[in-house]
Amino acid sequence: MKKVITLEENERLFVKVYHLGYSAQGEGSVFILYKEDNKVLYSLAIDCFEEGTCNMTDEILGKWHLEEKLDLFIWTHPHDDHSVGVEKIIQKYCNNKTIICTADIFRGDDEYSQICKKNIEYLKSLNYRKKVRNRWKINPLAHFPETLDKVIFNGEGEIKELEIQCIAPFAQIGGMYGFGKSRDYNQIGIACVLKIELKNQNINFLFAGDMDHTTIEALIGEADDSIPTVYNYIKIPHHGSKNAENMIEFLKNDGEIKSEFASTSVFVKKNLPQESVVKKYRTVAEQVGCTSDIKNNNYGIGAICLEYDLESKKVTSSFYGSATIV
Repeated sequence: MKKVITLEENERLFVKVYHLGYSAQGEGSVFILYKEDNKVLYSLAIDCFEEGTCNMTDEILGKWHLEEKLDLFIWTHPHDDHSVGVEKIIQKYCNNKTIICTADIFRGDDEYSQICKKNIEYLKSLNYRKKVRNRWKINPLAHFPETLDKVIFNGEGEIKELEIQCIAPFAQIGGMYGFGKSRDYNQIGIACVLKIELKNQNINFLFAGDMDHTTIEALIGEADDSIPTVYNYIKIPHHGSKNAENMIEFLKNDGEIKSEFASTSVFVKKNLPQESVVKKYRTVAEQVGCTSDIKNNNYGIGAICLEYDLESKKVTSSFYGSATIV
């Protein structure tokens, strides 16, 4: 049964989306739906990273007092830059009612890093010898067009429904890996669209993870009207690499109408984001941000925060640390 929340007519609602990035690699995202009194109605965290003693996902969830209250946690795929601190976040902010979505990671693959192996063993331990009623909701290999979670809002408020829809991996390529000596875990990575249905319009968020070229090709070829092509926020896939620049083809489907804001993080060793890809995103989004100031080679810990007033439809952007418009 889906979650149902009843709101009064004059209760104003807000959304905060955080994109978190670190100086050399690593990223995470947080989504918070809350009331004017800062009471959280829905919370989502995607991936995690730590640099030294800094774990911004932990800091933000702690600021919102979400210990053991997180509604949904997504670990998109087992690459270290999306995985450091995942165990900590699950242990501290999730409970056996939290929906935990992962890629197809429970294969005992020797190629996983020690960090990812530790996360996987911790996830396995949560349901070890647990009775069905006490088991954690751990869901591996979510795939298009699966609904990850849905909340229905009753009453006279502005919001009607919140739905999180998985758009990757596609069922026909789920579990398929790239050729060569190493497996391409991006091909089984989870990407999702979060849709908020309001009385007069929708507000859409795209958390694209590290979607690769092949997965995006499938999205372009098989997506239907249920998947938006214009967004209020886009987490640019794969740190702005050419391997995922074909997402632009999907986002151009509505012609002159642009998405509102897109952002990327850095992967310095791989020279990401690539300026040519960032330039293309400027053609489909009104603003493009990065968690580091790549124009001035200021690579550091940075956070982008977008606040949406669901009544006025206005958005306010804030930049912390090395984050900036690019």
